[in-house]
Amino acid sequence: MRIFFLTLFCALCILNKPAHADEPLANQVAQLTKTVRELKFIVERQEREINELKAEKVSVSQAPVPAFQPSGSKSLQGRWNPNIGAVADTVLKLDSPKEDAVGADRLSVRELELILGSAVDPYSRLDATISFSDFEDASLEEAYYTHFGLPWDMTARLGRFKPYIGKAIPIHRDSLDTVDEPLVIQRYFGIEAYTKSGIDFKKPLDLPFGTHEIALGVLEGGNGEDGTLFGNARRRPTIYSHLKNYFDVNDVTGLELGASYLVGSKDEDASFEVNVLGFDGTMIYRFADQRHLKLQGEAFYVNREDFDNNRHLWGGYALLDFRFDPRWAAGFRFDDVELVNNPVKNPNSVDVGYTGYLTFYQSEFARWRAQFTHLDLANGQDDNQFLLQGTFAIGEHKHKLQ
Repeated sequence: MRIFFLTLFCALCILNKPAHADEPLANQVAQLTKTVRELKFIVERQEREINELKAEKVSVSQAPVPAFQPSGSKSLQGRWNPNIGAVADTVLKLDSPKEDAVGADRLSVRELELILGSAVDPYSRLDATISFSDFEDASLEEAYYTHFGLPWDMTARLGRFKPYIGKAIPIHRDSLDTVDEPLVIQRYFGIEAYTKSGIDFKKPLDLPFGTHEIALGVLEGGNGEDGTLFGNARRRPTIYSHLKNYFDVNDVTGLELGASYLVGSKDEDASFEVNVLGFDGTMIYRFADQRHLKLQGEAFYVNREDFDNNRHLWGGYALLDFRFDPRWAAGFRFDDVELVNNPVKNPNSVDVGYTGYLTFYQSEFARWRAQFTHLDLANGQDDNQFLLQGTFAIGEHKHKLQ
């Protein structure tokens, strides 16, 4: 407003200036035009500066303000920083065998995940998860770039990530209904599921009766930690695909069905000797007040060439989870898996597990779980495990706890 009145004042002064007899009217008009042009330039420049300051103020007001800020620093926190969070997973494990296995008969910070993520630009995002443990070396669990809005409505990921295979593999431990992964995931893919470097694409399908989605990816070869499905050569790729279908049975019941296919190598040659077909299903019946009843299962059928023979193996699990109170849940999981590393003369030996658990949801960011597992192992021995887990999350970006 001050600029406007200044401009008006200058114009009136020029117009009221007494004209000299020797000064033609055209010169006065030219002087007035020049003055107005200069003032217009000043106004436009100041408007640009004001708009920039407003935009900067909005970005700062939306950013989280830290508890401590060094004196003299500008209040621009959060303008360039990514979303940062942490998930701590502490586990007390009491194991019936007295062997000094990793994590047995001790309380440990099984995993502390440092989670970083932010938008790169309006079309893409970068996410990373760095894992720490008190009995393992620090490792890069995930680091991948996601690009949205590709042709044909596709989304692509590039880097190290958890592929879209079944239900237990794509999620982190803190999102599982049990303390550990199902036996079939541990034995075939690894004790911390299956995280690999590669590239994959995901696309929704325009089909009737529900929501449908297909994923296709190429991953580096090999398994996760202690996995046995593929070989150890990373240079031989593994190709995977997954089809997910979701249906609303009624207003309170949802059904999800999926199918997966993987093909890879068991050794260092260029042939693909391992073929895996997977099926998964989840049905959830929702009551009021966050209560639900969930039935979930996965099964994997493996055709693996060993010693000039085709070995046909399978493994799977069934899970029942009952959230009988907004803060309490109980459940049971049954596991049955044929082992890859069994002798050919005894290919039908299996590991069988029976797991019961009780979960207390202290809040959205803190959870406690007690679990008991009995294992009948293929080697003729058995194992009883008692696990007590506490999972705690902080930060702007965190894995879901429920």
